[in-house]
Amino acid sequence: MFFAIFVFGLIAVHVAAKIPSYINVCGRRDPNINQCILDNINNLKSKICEGLPDLDIPPNDPFIIDKIVISDTPNIKLYIRNAQISGLCDFTIKSLHADIDNLNYDVDLLFHEIRGNTTSDFNISLLSTPIAYKGQLYIVANNIEAKVHLDFKIVTNNGKRYTYLAKMKLNLIINDHDVQYNIADEKQTTQLIEIVQNFVGNNIKEIIEVFKPSLEEIVIKRIISLANDIVKHFTYEELFPERS
Repeated sequence: MFFAIFVFGLIAVHVAAKIPSYINVCGRRDPNINQCILDNINNLKSKICEGLPDLDIPPNDPFIIDKIVISDTPNIKLYIRNAQISGLCDFTIKSLHADIDNLNYDVDLLFHEIRGNTTSDFNISLLSTPIAYKGQLYIVANNIEAKVHLDFKIVTNNGKRYTYLAKMKLNLIINDHDVQYNIADEKQTTQLIEIVQNFVGNNIKEIIEVFKPSLEEIVIKRIISLANDIVKHFTYEELFPERS
């Protein structure tokens, strides 16, 4: 979803800057605008992961998340740090609808395989006995569905109209996943490692339910910031010319 939404910003800059050969212009009144946007996304998704120096977009694979809090209660503390997410450019668009007049976009995506390499900090109190664990956590998730809604608005400044991404909704559907561990401290006993693995394994659905909204919130904030950094330099008329 991150890279698909990138494309909406890239399509928008075609008037103010020389359009690169890999971007097809989509006019506001094009009767096939959904297909035009879809073709752009499919053409650009791998390029965005690699980076686009001519548009000042750095490489985005892996996608870095500094910290995600999964649980922070007196008895259970579970954090993921320095999460490096790969595979976000390997997706298929199941459906796309662009409401240009109301500046609303709806996209359904399917990510084929997403890989995460993270550092996890894990502290629990089990029968009044504190248990601490720190190590690498490897996550592989297949066939992740993402439902995205984008809501742009228009504001007038000094007699000129500008557009910005006001709201975004994101729903991730995570089903098929595999989790592996790499213990950082070799002094930790086999029994301790088994306790940690059993806790995570037996509660993986609950952990994902807590993890998912935290991840969605981080992605939404990142995308809104990025999209508005792109569109703030151009008027609405520059971004969306009235033509087919």
